[in-house]
Amino acid sequence: ISDDLNFWPQKISENLRNYWIQRGSSSCQHKNHGFKESVVQLEKESQRRYCSIALFQRVHARTGEQVDRTWLCYSKTSGRVYCFVCKLMSSTVSKLTSGLNKWKHAHEILMNHENSKQHLDAMAALCARKSSSQIDSDLVKQYEGEVQYWQELLRRLVSVVKFLCVRGLAFRGNNELIGSSNNGNYLGILELLSHASYLSSTICEELIELMGQKVLCVIIDEIKTAKYFSMSVDSTPDIMHVDQLTVVIRYVLQSGPFLEENGINIQNCRGQSYDNASNISGKYKGVQAIIRERCSVAYYIPCTAHSLNLIGKCAAECCPNAVEFFNLLQNLYSWFVSSTHRWQVHRKHLRGLPVTKALSDTRWSARYDAVRALNKGYHENMSALEELQSDENQPRDSRLVAEGFLKKLQQLERSEFEYYEDKGIAKSVVKVYKETSKREKTRKRQFDEGCSKETIFSPRERFRSVQHRLHSYMHIQNKFGFLSNICELSKDDIRHAAIQLMETYVNDFEDCFPSEMIHFSEFYKTVSGQEKKKTRNSSTEIEMLLLLNENMCSHIFPNVHIALRIYLCMAPSNCCGERSFSKLKRIKNEARNSMGQERLNFLSLMSIENDVVDSLFFTDLIRDFALRKARK
Repeated sequence: ISDDLNFWPQKISENLRNYWIQRGSSSCQHKNHGFKESVVQLEKESQRRYCSIALFQRVHARTGEQVDRTWLCYSKTSGRVYCFVCKLMSSTVSKLTSGLNKWKHAHEILMNHENSKQHLDAMAALCARKSSSQIDSDLVKQYEGEVQYWQELLRRLVSVVKFLCVRGLAFRGNNELIGSSNNGNYLGILELLSHASYLSSTICEELIELMGQKVLCVIIDEIKTAKYFSMSVDSTPDIMHVDQLTVVIRYVLQSGPFLEENGINIQNCRGQSYDNASNISGKYKGVQAIIRERCSVAYYIPCTAHSLNLIGKCAAECCPNAVEFFNLLQNLYSWFVSSTHRWQVHRKHLRGLPVTKALSDTRWSARYDAVRALNKGYHENMSALEELQSDENQPRDSRLVAEGFLKKLQQLERSEFEYYEDKGIAKSVVKVYKETSKREKTRKRQFDEGCSKETIFSPRERFRSVQHRLHSYMHIQNKFGFLSNICELSKDDIRHAAIQLMETYVNDFEDCFPSEMIHFSEFYKTVSGQEKKKTRNSSTEIEMLLLLNENMCSHIFPNVHIALRIYLCMAPSNCCGERSFSKLKRIKNEARNSMGQERLNFLSLMSIENDVVDSLFFTDLIRDFALRKARK
């Protein structure tokens, strides 16, 4: 079968179509051939024109990103360029199906063609055919992976057999148990090959530094490749009271000082997310305001987790009785666990019931667990306190504390509550309770205060901070919200939303973005219907990005791909920064509090980014390390 599109028949057969769908266009492009057959000289022009390798790449007009035109193929016999996709999937005759050799206006013709409905429909049909045969290709990849695995395994086994045979050593031992010291030379050497030996503390420290730098370089390369990112910053003191700063960069993969030192352009930042501390989230002098001065489209998103926690905490603290009740639960738990004897008495009386639970400032489900445990073991807890209160072997202060807990817990118990409530309603001669007074309550004025009237805020003004945060969330939703329901919107609505997005990000999208988004919506409706059998626990925007990447359609819809990358790289919260502090507490603990800052940085980085560490083989690092040691 010829890889020259000039020899393809006008009517493509199904066998030929299936063959080239599976094989792809890479072998037909011939973009490194030299283009000597493409020379064209018109009568009115003295200059000769040729096909150029620059035609095989599209440069984004706003972002400068280069996207390969994988669909463009050069014919070595006719000296013309063809559209691989339209030649294969479209029955309509065009300049790119019959061959293009007008090199003077080739760039404009190719731009118009790749944005045309004929080309986009052909690409959608090709992607649909590819997705239907994806299962077969996945099985082939799995088979090839298993073959590669066994080849690597057998290579090691052959090396061990050669080693033992050359030296005339015995293979078998007294047993064939992995880990046994008597399993023989063969299994013993295989165990040796599967483990790393300890060299020295100095080499270990150098390896930690080199591996940490390697992981950091990989992450920086990923950020530069992704182009768009958002950032989140947080800090906490470690066990030695040294303030540790964490910088979380959120970006979309194709499958500050930190930014400047590592060559990351802050102009590509499209979002920020911090907690609500004024030095970070301040509107005028906060970190987010400083970054907005350098990049106006790096919109600040208040941490949703902190906002939710703040609202829940404030709502709970509005009721003094609730605050007192939860303080009682926490103090009761702390008192029981502070003594092994008291805890044993506590467990003895519960007899398998849930023990008293501790509260949490951020995990509100812990409060439910604590109340549930006290409710189920209420009488058992009372019995335990009575025993401790009457135990003369206990210190006097402990017996007094137990007596105080008993009195407070007894106040929580009241039988026939409904009876007393109905009786109170009957005495008030009303069907439901209502406020006794609608007069606005004022604060008592102190003797040293002025005579000016107190400013009374309306309930809406008291939620001003919440309104500011809600405005930030709605701003992002108004810009990108149409992506989640693109299948239900009309073409006019999609065009209007795309134009609004273009006006916000003027340096990121080309003028053809609205029409490209409309074509993408039709493409997504067609292809997503065939992908419904694949269950993915992800949002619509993530499914769209995966669809473009898996079907290699990002070069067809480059502006849509950019819009999805900008939206998905925005960080809705800085919970990742909080989680990184959990790793910090494990690494720098009381037994390792003298650890140096540089070593702490690299160990934390490799512990947090463990998936990146697992994906690296460090082959070049081992080679460079060995060369450096050999020179010594």
